[in-house]
Amino acid sequence: MEVKKKKLKQALLIWYKRNKKVFTWRKTKDPWKILLIETLSQQTQIERADAYYKEFIKEFPTPNSMSNSSLKKVLKLWSGLGYNNRAKRLHESSKMLAEKGFDKIYPNFEILPGVGPYTKNALLSFAYGEKVLTIDTNLERIFKRFFGIENTKEFIEDSSDYFLKNVNSRDINQAFMDFGSYVCKSSNPKCSICPIEDSCSKYFVKTKKTIEKFQGSNRELRGRLIKLLLENNAISTHDLYIKINEEEKKIDKALYGLEKDNLIVLKKNNIIEINSN
Repeated sequence: MEVKKKKLKQALLIWYKRNKKVFTWRKTKDPWKILLIETLSQQTQIERADAYYKEFIKEFPTPNSMSNSSLKKVLKLWSGLGYNNRAKRLHESSKMLAEKGFDKIYPNFEILPGVGPYTKNALLSFAYGEKVLTIDTNLERIFKRFFGIENTKEFIEDSSDYFLKNVNSRDINQAFMDFGSYVCKSSNPKCSICPIEDSCSKYFVKTKKTIEKFQGSNRELRGRLIKLLLENNAISTHDLYIKINEEEKKIDKALYGLEKDNLIVLKKNNIIEINSN
C-alpha cells in the first residue's frame, strides 16, 4: 500500500505541473475570493463557474460590498446558475464577514451559512496554507479506484499526513481536483492517458443513479419564479399564476419552498417580492 501511495502522489504532482488549469483565483490567498469561487462551483462545471466569478468579483470585491447590496442584485448576477439557495447563503455570509471578518472566525468557517467540511478545508488550505485535504468527490473517487477501497473515510484519516508531507497543500488539493475532473472522471474516465493506469486497481462500482429531469422539475419552476420576480419589483399571486403556465399546486409548492428558504416574501394583498433583507 505504501508503494502505491508513493506512486500516486508523485505521478499526481508531475501530471498537475504539466496539465494544471489556469484561473485567476488559483493563486490568491484572499479568503473572500476563495469562498466565492467555491460557492459558485458547487454542482457547476469549473469553467462555467469561472465566468460567473469574474462578474461577481468585479461587482463584489469584498464581503462589505456584497453585504451592502440587496439579495435581488446578487440573484440577478446569479441568474442561470440554479440552486438560488447558494446565492442566499453567500449573501448571508457576506453580512457576517462584513461584521467580523475571516480572521476573527478562523478556523471555524463552518459557522458561515452554507459552509461545510469541504469549503472549510478549501479556505484553510488555499487562504491560510493549512495542511489539510479538501475532500471532495474527485479525491474520494481517485482513492476508491486506485486503491480498490469502498469506504474512504478511514483511509483518508490514516493517509492524509502522507499526501500532505513535503508539499504545498494547495498544489496537492488542486492536483486531485484537476485529475479527477479531466482524467479519472466519474463517467468515461480516460484510463488510456492515465499515468498510474498500470498500478490502478480499477475498482469501478456500478450504481443506479436516478437523476431528476430538470425540465418540468420543481427546481426549474423555482428558477422561473425567481427570474420573473427579478424582472418585476413585485407581483401578485394572481398575475403570477397567469404568467407562469403551470398547475397552481405546483406553483404553490415552489413558492412555499422559496418562502421557507427566505428567498421571497409574501406581503399584504398577496404581493410577492424578492426578500430584501
